[in-house]
Amino acid sequence: MKKGAYDLEAKPESSQQSVPKITKIETQKRKGRYNVYLDGEYAFPVGEGVLIRHALYKGMEISKELQQQLETEDVYSKAYSRALDYLSHQLRSEKEIRDDLRKHEFPFEAVEKVLAQLKEMNYVDDLMYAESYTRTAANLSGKGPYAIRQELKKRGVKETDIEQALLEYPIEQRIENGIQLAEKAIRRAKNQSSRETENKVRQHLAQKGFNGDEITEVMHQLAIEKDEDEEYEALKIQGEKIWRKQAKLVGRAKIQKVKSALYQKGFPGDLINRFINDKEMDEEV
Repeated sequence: MKKGAYDLEAKPESSQQSVPKITKIETQKRKGRYNVYLDGEYAFPVGEGVLIRHALYKGMEISKELQQQLETEDVYSKAYSRALDYLSHQLRSEKEIRDDLRKHEFPFEAVEKVLAQLKEMNYVDDLMYAESYTRTAANLSGKGPYAIRQELKKRGVKETDIEQALLEYPIEQRIENGIQLAEKAIRRAKNQSSRETENKVRQHLAQKGFNGDEITEVMHQLAIEKDEDEEYEALKIQGEKIWRKQAKLVGRAKIQKVKSALYQKGFPGDLINRFINDKEMDEEV
């Protein structure tokens, strides 16, 4: 045999190298988690599901390809468990789950695979989520439909699902909720003029997410206009504050400042003049 040929046959190739074997499977402190050792050295962790599915045991050969598969499946298993835990507290939108998994640094492929499985099992359904959110917001917080729409948008729900979900919030309930919110705003504005009270109520309803037509209907069903005695009592409270604030002024300059401030607050001219006359008489005494 030629020397060259003998040398080639004598050199061991990589195909002849031994495949690592599991020498120990160690339980972690975390329930359902295990550490796998290959040839006496720590190699990778796995969850109980992966361990059972692949029937891992001491002495089992683990190729590089199998190890990579086990590690990939373990990442998916952890992502899936995290998603189920996140869903256990309340319904979530697809975007909320995706954001939570990415926040916990799961890779894109695992996140998308988890979401696909959750949707297939009907654990994630943005329309169902949007309808539930709408009913809850309408019944508990009294929010207007625009506010609900904006919240659902932030949660990644598409427009068609939002439109469908808002059907869970009928116009009658919107007006009823608007009236309740308006009545609270009116009570807070008892020391303000009728005009300023109306403006504040409209502004409050708009901030709560009601549209113009809904606000107009609510205002039609409310008694915001104060009678003359109530209006004057509110004016006196505001007028006294302004009068004290302008203590450094005297005579006509003071009167003009007070009148101007009360006009801006929406009080009628005849009641303002009545208040000024009363103050002038008090100061003459």
